[in-house]
Amino acid sequence: MHEDRDLKWGAQPIAADADTGADVRADAEVGAAFDASPLDVLLSGIGECVVRVDAHWVVRHCNPAYLHGLGLPAARVIGQTPFAVRPDFEGSLFHRVIEACRRERRPRLGIGFSKAVGRWLMVRAFPFGDDIVALANDADEHTVGQFELAREALRDPLTGIDNKRALLAELEARLVQGGRGGLGLIGLRRFNAINDTLGHGLGDLALMEVVSRMQATLCEGEVLYRLTGVEFVLLSPACDEATLRERVMAMASRIAQPILLRDQIFVLGSLAGGVLFPSHGDEAPLLLRRAALALRQAKRDGTALALFDDELEAAGRLRAELEQDFRAVLRGTAPGSAGWLSLALQPKGRLRDRAVIGAEALIRWQHPVRGALTPASFLPIAQECQLMVELDRWVIDEVLRLQRLLIDGGHRLPISINLSVESLADLLLVENVQHAIERHGVPPELLEIEIPENALMRDVEVSTRVLAALSALGVRLSIDDFGTGYSSFAYLARFPVHTLKIDRSFVHDMVGQTSSRTIVHSLVRLSHALQLQVVAEGAETDEEMEMLRRMQCDAVQGFGYGRPQPFTQFLDFVHQRCGCGGAQVVPSSRPPVH
Repeated sequence: MHEDRDLKWGAQPIAADADTGADVRADAEVGAAFDASPLDVLLSGIGECVVRVDAHWVVRHCNPAYLHGLGLPAARVIGQTPFAVRPDFEGSLFHRVIEACRRERRPRLGIGFSKAVGRWLMVRAFPFGDDIVALANDADEHTVGQFELAREALRDPLTGIDNKRALLAELEARLVQGGRGGLGLIGLRRFNAINDTLGHGLGDLALMEVVSRMQATLCEGEVLYRLTGVEFVLLSPACDEATLRERVMAMASRIAQPILLRDQIFVLGSLAGGVLFPSHGDEAPLLLRRAALALRQAKRDGTALALFDDELEAAGRLRAELEQDFRAVLRGTAPGSAGWLSLALQPKGRLRDRAVIGAEALIRWQHPVRGALTPASFLPIAQECQLMVELDRWVIDEVLRLQRLLIDGGHRLPISINLSVESLADLLLVENVQHAIERHGVPPELLEIEIPENALMRDVEVSTRVLAALSALGVRLSIDDFGTGYSSFAYLARFPVHTLKIDRSFVHDMVGQTSSRTIVHSLVRLSHALQLQVVAEGAETDEEMEMLRRMQCDAVQGFGYGRPQPFTQFLDFVHQRCGCGGAQVVPSSRPPVH
């Protein structure tokens, strides 16, 4: 609650008395000189303090109660600004309420405790033509209590700034008044690192520091709101894209300044989605929804700020439809109407003789309207909707079903799946894998689980425990996309993995760049020293495969060897490469690590 320390009202209830008779007569004379309106005449006789100021803050009229509160004659007040009459008017409750009404051109109310008079005051301001009329009186205990309850409902308890409820009310009021402006939905990045490292207590302190920085960047007419845990809204009078971008980026710059907590430095980031009103919407919930669409676009693009446009909403509608269809196809709640999921198998080939030694299962979605969809079009939806664990369980079960068919056909070829970060943290992962293996009667060594390097390094201790448990089942383990993260060979020695897959970016650049060729060769040698098999991803030409063969790389996976293909076509590919005798698993000589 703001405190009004500046207006020095008398200790008695604010009202006129006999001693102010001369001032009242002077007020009437001066008021007439300034064309007192019928409203002025009406309000002159009430017990509340009343003052009318014009667009330049010049006092056009005031009643005896207002003069009594100031302790000044009308001649000293009428025709002057309150700032000239009382320099301490700046920042007072009267000033704040009148300024809000003047800026927004709608009624405003404020309640504050005045230390000067030792009691609560209530100030109301109303537009009157181009002028503002303000009234003040004592606030009784009931009024103060109701105001406090209403105010607390609009305030974020941690940071003290206004919350989503207050934002919606303010935004609706501005829209009703025909206001124009911009809204920036700002999401903090990397904040979980503070909570995970130092705990939520210090995380709260860090959040309050960030809010303080954001508030320090606010310009006149701007308000900051806390929407959710790490999402905030900047409500700004900026009514063009360039100005809104400038304001949001200024706030992003302050957010990115390092935070020192317990001798550790944390650097946060932010992403934002922006909308302008009323051009992007004339209802508060609609504007927030469109700002959220823009924020999600910024996250997908990796840009600091994305501004809403109609194409973004069309993409959002398509995304929402795909989300509903994907839930249905994954859970089988609408058979056929949402299409079906399937696995394509991309073969892996041994470089010394080009024999098939396995395959990687790649998910596909055959949509009834949009046709064949690649993972890039629906995996982000699965991640946002927290469906990755459920999807990985489906993939594991389907791979083992296909593996059973391979075994029945006389082939022993390991099939690998790519495990998501979310599944790596799933407490039921190992149990579900074991049950699926037993249900389909597949030897565990014919299932290979690939885990991206970055996923492993997010929590080394958890990764080590999960990999050890999977290895104990007999499942083969592989590190995918190696070279793109920040792991070291010291960690590789801790993980019970069998295979290392060199990222396709190194393989692609290997022919033309000596540095990439050196990196690939070094990875092959060091992996062999750790008794790991090496598979090079993304090999597309005979020249690349021959170069990898000379480096003694074990195997290759890429278009140059074989494309992803349905199960029946993969069987034909195996028969062509291996004849009718089937293929054998390439064993790893590295013992399991427990």
